[in-house]
This record gives sequence, C-alpha cells and structure tokens, in this order.
Amino acid sequence: PQHTARRKDMMAWFASLVILGSVYVAALAFRLLSHLTVCLRRPKDLRRCYGTWAVLTGPTSGIGWSVAMELARRGLNLVLVGRDPAKLRDISETISRAAPTVQTKTVLFDLSLLTTAQGETSVRRRCGSCSRPWRSWTLDCW
Repeated sequence: PQHTARRKDMMAWFASLVILGSVYVAALAFRLLSHLTVCLRRPKDLRRCYGTWAVLTGPTSGIGWSVAMELARRGLNLVLVGRDPAKLRDISETISRAAPTVQTKTVLFDLSLLTTAQGETSVRRRCGSCSRPWRSWTLDCW
C-alpha cells in the first residue's frame, strides 16, 4: 500500500512536469511561428500604403544608399536630399538604371542648416513661392 501511494505521488509529479514542459514548448513554438510569419509573409505594397513618393535623406552612401535602392526596387518614386551634387547625380543615375520606371528628384540641401539663418535663406531662395511653413512642404515647392 505504501509503495502504491509513493508511485501515485511520483506519477502526479511526472504528469505535472509533462504539462509544464508542454506549455513551455507550445509557447516557444508560438513565438517561433510568429517570427516566421513576419519573415515569410508577402512584402507590403508601399505605394498603396504610403503613396507614390518617398523623401530620403542621406541616400549617397551606407544605409541611405541601400534604402534608396530597396525603395526603388519596390516601385516608389524618390526625392533624394543630400549635400553633394555629384553623389546625388550618381545615385539618381544608378536608380534609373536599376528601376527605369522610378522617377527621382534630387534636392541639394544640408538639413543640419535648416534651423540656422543660412538654412532659412537657402530655403527662401529655393521655395520663395511657397506660402506654407517648411514642415508642410510638398513636392510642388521643389
């Protein structure tokens, strides 16, 4: 009788550990599947979600260059904002070769000067006809 009681206690512990392990494995599998669905799902149609144009700063090298190429690959037209006209021309030509249907506009501007007197003068020179504040500019200003 004592041996049977001990065996029942061990079976209860074993069953509880099996249940606990099963819950842990199920939670782990759920996390893995949720990450896989994010990685394997169809990419968003960025044009439908956000519009046909994207403004990209720093597109001439590094991450900015990669983002410009990816957005062009996905069919978005690009406004490329940078400080170096030769590099802007190069990235614009690269995009035109890689994605011929994508339009690019280049804007030569140093955004670090935006809140300075020099930047304000440059903005007024570039966008004198715009009556809107700089935070609400659209492509028709450029």
